Amino acid sequence: MTYITKDKAVTVNGQTWWVNPRGKGLLLKPLKKMIEQVDTMLTIYSKVHLIRFDLRMYSYSETNELMTKFNRIFHRWITRTYGIRNNRIGYIWCREIETAKQQHYHYVLMLDGHTVRHPARILEKAKDIWDNQLNGSEFTPKNCYYNLKRNDYDTIQPAIYRISYLAKVRGKGYKPAQTKNYSTSRLKAHY
Repeated sequence: MTYITKDKAVTVNGQTWWVNPRGKGLLLKPLKKMIEQVDTMLTIYSKVHLIRFDLRMYSYSETNELMTKFNRIFHRWITRTYGIRNNRIGYIWCREIETAKQQHYHYVLMLDGHTVRHPARILEKAKDIWDNQLNGSEFTPKNCYYNLKRNDYDTIQPAIYRISYLAKVRGKGYKPAQTKNYSTSRLKAHY
């Protein structure tokens, strides 16, 4: 069963966060999974660098195979370049189709904030992989990154509000039944 919330706040792991339920609301299960991955990253690292960008496609696909390829290539590069282990890279993506005939993806990447403090080089590589190797088009929105600090609500809340957009109802569901609308890393908390 799909649960939709139009509430302006959601509580996850005992912490209440402001979210962006504009329009038709937010899918609650994906929203909570997204917030849980941010929480988990902050148990692994005391500082987390969170980057948000979009990946557009030129033609429709019934699967998310390109996202699997993108993650494999991108995460391998991050591991080689920054020395961050693959099982410590956090990500979130969602698939949407609105007015265009092909889907696009919203993507969030979370990395060790002690190692990465600015997204320029990472965004260049994401664009190179998506545009040149996977034949799509990458787009970077304004104010695309956040530097989060563990237990610092003021640094985390703006990022949670921003990524809650990925859980919006509008644009979801235009796909075969077996194809996912979203995916997150499956990181486990380190206490």
